[in-house]
Amino acid sequence: MDENIYKVSKSICTFCQTPIKNEMETFFCPSCTSPYHKDCWLENKGCAVYGCGEKVVGDDEFSSIREAIINIEYLINRNQFSEAIYESKQLLKIDRRNAELKNLYNKAVALINNKINLMTSGDEAFGKKDYKAAEVYYKNVLKYTDDIETNFVATRLEIAKEKIPEQNRRRIYQNILIIIIIIAIISAIGYLGYYTFVLKEDRDYTELVRSDNASDMGTMEKMISKYENFLRSYPAGKNKDRAINRINQYSYQISSIYYKDDWKLALKYYNKIYNSIDTQDAKTLFNNIYNRAFNDYKENLAKAKKLNSMSKYSEALNELNNCRLIISTFPKTDLSKETNILESNIYLLNKKISSIMKFNDLEREIREQDKELNNISPAGSGNVYMISARINKFIEPNIYLGKETGTDKIVAIKSENNYKAGQQVNLECIAKGKISVTDDENQQSLTQLYIPVSEAEGQTDASLTSSEKDAIYERLKNLRIQKGKIDSLLKINLL
Repeated sequence: MDENIYKVSKSICTFCQTPIKNEMETFFCPSCTSPYHKDCWLENKGCAVYGCGEKVVGDDEFSSIREAIINIEYLINRNQFSEAIYESKQLLKIDRRNAELKNLYNKAVALINNKINLMTSGDEAFGKKDYKAAEVYYKNVLKYTDDIETNFVATRLEIAKEKIPEQNRRRIYQNILIIIIIIAIISAIGYLGYYTFVLKEDRDYTELVRSDNASDMGTMEKMISKYENFLRSYPAGKNKDRAINRINQYSYQISSIYYKDDWKLALKYYNKIYNSIDTQDAKTLFNNIYNRAFNDYKENLAKAKKLNSMSKYSEALNELNNCRLIISTFPKTDLSKETNILESNIYLLNKKISSIMKFNDLEREIREQDKELNNISPAGSGNVYMISARINKFIEPNIYLGKETGTDKIVAIKSENNYKAGQQVNLECIAKGKISVTDDENQQSLTQLYIPVSEAEGQTDASLTSSEKDAIYERLKNLRIQKGKIDSLLKINLL
């Protein structure tokens, strides 16, 4: 019995719901195997089953797909992988069996993954202060970045290049110092013996104290370096505590003097204060440095918000990246609580930047489609508008209120057609003044009244067939929906 039911169901055309008389007329959907008359399959341009999506690609669509494929290749060559992935996904909904589209999509995904992996590795190395490795990763990631991302990576490269020589010099100085100390120790052991070696620490410290007359920033930095060298020479010496105390004093002085003008410099010397020092003054100093950094963070964030409101998204992103660097400097403070909000803002700006080109393309195509409609409208009809709206309600004989698709603007349409609430209409109309309408809150306002060109007195339109106009209307509707989504995105304020 089940087999008989299956045979009967298979003999009914899914599109026209009439029996398929013989096997020669039968065509099965390649995706869901639903049966069709061959003519019905072609007439519907694909499968009529909801959710199947199998379509027949026509010559015009094939040409459009070829153009889109060229555009996707262009986006990939410009390292705009996210846009390429998006375009590929949209085209695959139309022609999901297109092998070239699938290859381009897979290529874009692979390239963006390479970029993300290299960028992540570079950021990790940078965070660990392994600037040499970070430089290698950032140089490689430049192969996959677009113009905006290149600027950020270039900034990181400049920082890394500045740090590498500094680290190399410090390493050389340390090695030289160690060699000198070793030579000095060996010489002391060889010439003076154990007793002389024991006294060497006192002589060195006495000499260090004799030269300790720092009065400005430069001399204080030199004295800190000398005391640090002394501690490296005598890490467990009897003068250790006194040397540490002098380092703490000088570091505290430098930090206290310069934190208002350069909190980064102040923090550098604050970090030289040994953990064993836990005074209230040291805590107060750190709070002062932290507050200056936090003020810089707030200023950068405020600039980013202002630039975002001015549609200067790249400049705003640079300010947020500065904020990110400040947060990374104070990982275990209240600033770290701002990380999630900051990263959300950075993600939003990156999304806005990637949407600008798409937004401009949509605006241009909408203007072109509107111009085409106006050019083909009948002579003497005045300004002709394409109205795409969803009917809300009937207000008086032959007058309907609707909400425009994409803009949500309320319009009035005068027509003899019997429209129903919720019905979507796409009409070529002539503006006929304004009428007063009352909303749900009993508030009155003036709304533009439109009359379909086909119903206007003395107007005929033979320039386009109904199907051609419907196609333009549908395209304009979709374009305005897409533009509306991007416009809503661009209007979002930073957190």
